[in-house]
Amino acid sequence: MELGCASGLLTEMLAGACGKVTAVDGSERFLNVTRERVGSKPVTCVLSMFEALPDLGSFDLIVLHHVLEHIDDPVGVLARAASLLAPDGVVGITVPNANALSRQLAVKMGLLKSVYELTPNDHHHGHRRVYDWSTLEEDVSRAGCRVIGRHGLALKLFADFQNEAMVKHAIIGDTQLRALWSLADEYREVSGAIMVVATRAR
Repeated sequence: MELGCASGLLTEMLAGACGKVTAVDGSERFLNVTRERVGSKPVTCVLSMFEALPDLGSFDLIVLHHVLEHIDDPVGVLARAASLLAPDGVVGITVPNANALSRQLAVKMGLLKSVYELTPNDHHHGHRRVYDWSTLEEDVSRAGCRVIGRHGLALKLFADFQNEAMVKHAIIGDTQLRALWSLADEYREVSGAIMVVATRAR
C-alpha cells in the first residue's frame, strides 16, 4: 500500500516490483493522474484522507514517501497504517532531512536561522515540519513501530530549483544524479532525505 500517490511515478515502480499495489490519496485529481500513468498495471486506487484510512486488508509493505511532513498527526497516521501490516510486513517512511547539506548551507548563508526553519519551498509544498533522525525515530516509536533499517536519499548541496537549473543547462546530468543518490546512503546524516524501514513493535 502506498499512502500519497501524487503523480503515480512511485506507484508505477512499486507495481512493477511488488505485483499489486493499493494507492491511497485524498486527492481525486492525483488518483486520476496515477490511473492514467499505471494503465493496466495491478493498481487499486482508493480516495481517502490518511487520517480516516479504512480497513483495506493487510499488507506486506506500506510506503509513506514524503507524507509525514505534510500532516497534522503524523504519529496517528503512521500508527493506523502500521495496524494494516501483515505479521512480517514492513513500512518504509521517507521525510526531508533537517540536516541536509543544502539546509546547512542556507543557515551559513543567513537564509535560514536554523535547519529546522521551514523554507519558502517547504511552505509552497505544504510542509508542516522537517525531521532529523531523532525526531523521525521518536515518531516511529510513538506509533508502535520498531526501526530495522536506515537509509539516506538524494545527497544535495543546493536547493531543488538550483539543481533543476543545473540539469536544464547540462551542468550536471543523470550520471552525477545517480552517483549522488548512491553517496546519500554513505553520508546519510547530511542527505537530502532520510528513510527508515520499520516493523510493528512486538
